[in-house]
Amino acid sequence: MVRSGLAVALLCALGAGACDEGDPAPATGGSFDLLSEWGFFRGDLADLRPVSGVLLVEPAAPLWSDGAVKSRYISVPRGSHVGLRDREEWDFPDGSVVVKNFGFLLDEREPQGPRRLVETRLLVREAGVWKPLVYMWNEDQSDAVKKVAGAEVIIDRVDASGQPIAQPYLVPNLAQCASCHERSDVSRLLGVTTPQLNRTVTRQGRQLNQLDWLAAQGIFGDAEVLPESWERFEDPYGDGPLQARARSWLHANCAHCHEPGGDAGSTGLVLTAWEPEGSRRLGLCKRPAASGNGAGGLEFDIVPGDPDASIMPYRIGSTVPDVRMPELLNLIPDPRAVELVRGWIAAMEPGGCEP
Repeated sequence: MVRSGLAVALLCALGAGACDEGDPAPATGGSFDLLSEWGFFRGDLADLRPVSGVLLVEPAAPLWSDGAVKSRYISVPRGSHVGLRDREEWDFPDGSVVVKNFGFLLDEREPQGPRRLVETRLLVREAGVWKPLVYMWNEDQSDAVKKVAGAEVIIDRVDASGQPIAQPYLVPNLAQCASCHERSDVSRLLGVTTPQLNRTVTRQGRQLNQLDWLAAQGIFGDAEVLPESWERFEDPYGDGPLQARARSWLHANCAHCHEPGGDAGSTGLVLTAWEPEGSRRLGLCKRPAASGNGAGGLEFDIVPGDPDASIMPYRIGSTVPDVRMPELLNLIPDPRAVELVRGWIAAMEPGGCEP
């Protein structure tokens, strides 16, 4: 059975953030074999209708996942609060859970049409660290089963041109979760940060700042919320400033490795949104420290004004395993991101990189 569950979930969560104040509290820890045992959703599980206190969150610059459609929720133990921070991740109490659902449109020509849920990932806060769990949805979409080893799934669907495709999709193993979610051996969140969530969303038919809405749900306690004075990321596919959109995409998709302490920290390429524009560490006229065959015969990560001579868009657009970036899990490049990064480089003031 196939459901349009991700869309149905929005009908509930776009209200007050709670479906029924009488809902039992979801679990705050453990390692259940079935997703349903956590109690995050009510009714038919595949409809993804969150219970009271399980709150929808929508990052400005989502991670690209081979075109998957995703929904994200946070659950905080009742009576507990989250410590809000300006730039880095928030201080969640033990028992908190971040829920991320992955699914695919069965026909890309129908954005509100049926979808197949493939996996749900959890990050569970226990003893001050985030513990990853991965659940794979069964064929009849009635539940998702805990998976440790990862898997490859084939998604039969129709692409935007109307052609049937059999798309491979990689479900991560738990070690791969750590590759992105650990920095200097400390687990952390990536999408649940102030810059990612400091954006306008729609709730109860009206537009408002997402941080203000979350504060109204009580998760920050008495903390002062100042969205206007805090950093925010841009929607990479929106109509914001080109530079901000490109930097937001790079931060969301690359900076968890390409930052000090990250898996690619030794390369010297730093792709966080707050690395100064024009910095050599951002890639401008920087020769790669370790690219193997991934440079495509090119010399510099970024040649200002010349995307064709730049390694960065070449690697982002590649499907070759030893070349493509990001390197984990993705099999299909993000076509809009390739054009975005190329446009950002093309708009830079041309400057000859020393041969």
